[in-house]
Amino acid sequence: MEQIKTACIGLGYRGKQLLALLRRIPFFRVTAVADPGLDRSALPPEVKGYDQGTEDYMRMLREERPEVVVVASPWAFHVRHALDCLKAGCHVALEIKGGLAEGEYTPLSALVRETGLQVFPLENTLFRRDILAVYNMVQAGVLGEVVHMRGGYRHDLRDLLLDDEGHLGNRRNTESVWRARFYREDNGDVYPTHGLAPLCLIGGINRTDRIERLTSFASKPAGLLQRIRELGGDDRIRVTMGDIVMTQLETGKGVLISLTHDTTLPRPRSLDFEVQGTKGIWQGDSHRIYVEGNGKPECWENDAPYIDRYEHTYWQQWGEGALLADPHHRGMDYVMLKAMEAALSGGTPYPATVDDLALWTAVTPLSKLSIARRCTVNFTNGFAL
Repeated sequence: MEQIKTACIGLGYRGKQLLALLRRIPFFRVTAVADPGLDRSALPPEVKGYDQGTEDYMRMLREERPEVVVVASPWAFHVRHALDCLKAGCHVALEIKGGLAEGEYTPLSALVRETGLQVFPLENTLFRRDILAVYNMVQAGVLGEVVHMRGGYRHDLRDLLLDDEGHLGNRRNTESVWRARFYREDNGDVYPTHGLAPLCLIGGINRTDRIERLTSFASKPAGLLQRIRELGGDDRIRVTMGDIVMTQLETGKGVLISLTHDTTLPRPRSLDFEVQGTKGIWQGDSHRIYVEGNGKPECWENDAPYIDRYEHTYWQQWGEGALLADPHHRGMDYVMLKAMEAALSGGTPYPATVDDLALWTAVTPLSKLSIARRCTVNFTNGFAL
């Protein structure tokens, strides 16, 4: 069986998940991992560790000469690590993050065009079974012309961000150490991709339509401060991130997209998906659909028969194995890696590019700007390539 030599940069929480799944897919032969804080007990015997400082990944690239590198390092290092991998002649599988600066992906997009190498955005929500089925439904015209879409990252992260004494950014051996700084310094949608990426796929954004402008609003930051008080911490700490950040986006064809960032209030996890068109509407959280002319007027139906009927070929091929291998994320991580395998093997192209990633993550700096200035902000070539 053909295999591709694979290495990883970053073996934190997310890196460990991806490494475990990569090792279940024979196509990926993982030979090395680089991480300055490497937990060697998490490494399989056949995988070499590079942990001699923050630059040791460069030695890994020289010595191992991998064909593809999975980058799952902290957000601030993503673009630099990806650039270095491309310069070393490697394809890159790039874990998802919020955008940190205006135009940060421009050099990465330019290098992809120059080298012909690929960057695979590892946005797993693109590969949810229902999302891909709804994409097929929209392509088939079931919901008519899309008018409005909604999504978001709605996940209570207080226990991740705070330690047991209420200190922000101090929970050991987690991403709390680096992720908490966004809550002390920023006010915007710092993690838009989980909600936006599937909506862009479904609506053809960046292909047949463009996002032209956005307006963002932020609530007060009450939830994190309340939890700090409950744990006995110092609630005089600076918290800048609103509990709820809402962003409205408008495309050139008049489609409206609503995004919500909601991570410091008590709630069950949700991505809050809804797709509404001229013939019907689908709601992901409630697993229901309404298609005009089908069933009783103005009555919801269960979406299961539609998901079955319009199931994507990815899930037809790999769905059974995905659910066994990846119960934590309901199979979508496994399907994502199989889609990358197919693309690297010359099969079906991967459904997202580095230019899509540049678009999704542009929401972060633009939303911060919109909130700070209390204005609508236009997308420009510097943000959405």
